[in-house]
Amino acid sequence: MKKTISALLFLMPLMLCAQQGFHVTVKLEGLGTNKVVFMYQKSGKSARDTIASSKKGLVEWKGVTDEPQLVRMEVLDSTLNLRVGKAVMAFPPLTFLLDNARISIVGNAAEAFASKITSKSEEVMFYEKFRNGDIANIRDTWSLQKEHNRKLNAKDTAGNADIMRRIGALRKENQQYRIRFVDANPTAFVSLIFLQNLFLVMPVDELASRYAKLDDKHKKSKTAQNLNQKIESNRNTAIGKPVIPFSQVGLDGKTVDIAALKGKVILIDFWGSWCVPCRKSHPGMKEAYAKYKSRGFEIIGVSNEQISGIRDGKQQDEVWRKAIAEDGIDWRHILYDPAANDLVKAYDIMVYPTKYLIDQKGNFVMKLLGSSEQIHQTLLKKLEELMPE
Repeated sequence: MKKTISALLFLMPLMLCAQQGFHVTVKLEGLGTNKVVFMYQKSGKSARDTIASSKKGLVEWKGVTDEPQLVRMEVLDSTLNLRVGKAVMAFPPLTFLLDNARISIVGNAAEAFASKITSKSEEVMFYEKFRNGDIANIRDTWSLQKEHNRKLNAKDTAGNADIMRRIGALRKENQQYRIRFVDANPTAFVSLIFLQNLFLVMPVDELASRYAKLDDKHKKSKTAQNLNQKIESNRNTAIGKPVIPFSQVGLDGKTVDIAALKGKVILIDFWGSWCVPCRKSHPGMKEAYAKYKSRGFEIIGVSNEQISGIRDGKQQDEVWRKAIAEDGIDWRHILYDPAANDLVKAYDIMVYPTKYLIDQKGNFVMKLLGSSEQIHQTLLKKLEELMPE
């Protein structure tokens, strides 16, 4: 009995430590009256906490996380964002690993992604080893994006292709950096998180193989369960697999039923009014639609307005309809509504835009991530193969 009591007394401090949760303090030079928003997962759903600084200039964020997770922190200063027409590209966020521990973030509001982070949590500091090696990539990518943005607004096309090529090269470099980190650190919890984020750019069999090599102690976590679901979803949308069926009321009040379009070539476009690359792809899509519609080509736009932070359904509907009218995209449209049909989960959408091309037999034949002239030309080539004159 005494041994049992002693064991319980030993465990109590550990239990209390876990129950205390996390305490994140943020000190950013130049923050002023701007607020800070934290984007994270709570009870399996996306959550946002927006916090103003105290009189001491500190932003304090407290709570409990079920297990370590990556959190995006953004400074709500619109002067840091880029604008292309009516679309907005947000300033690079600070991404850090959240654990139930004290975490200190110190930096400059104008470059929050490069802040210094300290904590007694081994998992938090393990992720910092990765993040510190990635800051230069983020800075270079943002610098190129600003130059590209300046040229677009000035309608200057000279050198734009080279800028996008360099941005693409930096993104690939970042992906390879993550993969090398996973391979070198199979015991780290963040390696599990990285695999979850890499499933879109990694063949599903390769993803499953790397998952098998991770530490078994992490495989009972919710993150591991979600990754297994992603692996299965990836297999469900693999080339040659039948399209995942859905039916939902669309923009004009009529039902959009993908099964009713079998026999046509269908492009499912996951986008949002807030997404600059999504809207930049619309002119090319309009040209393709005009050219191939008579040959049996249809487009279904699935707009996710929840990512913009708008929680009110009526406001989501308003910005969705406004963007469609502004861009003049007259194909079938539905507004993402997880209560009616969680298409983002079913198709496992993590990147916007994501496009799926479906052939006349109702099977997946192509998956396109992001927006670029090269991606558009790849789409046009496939459409010509599927629907020759």
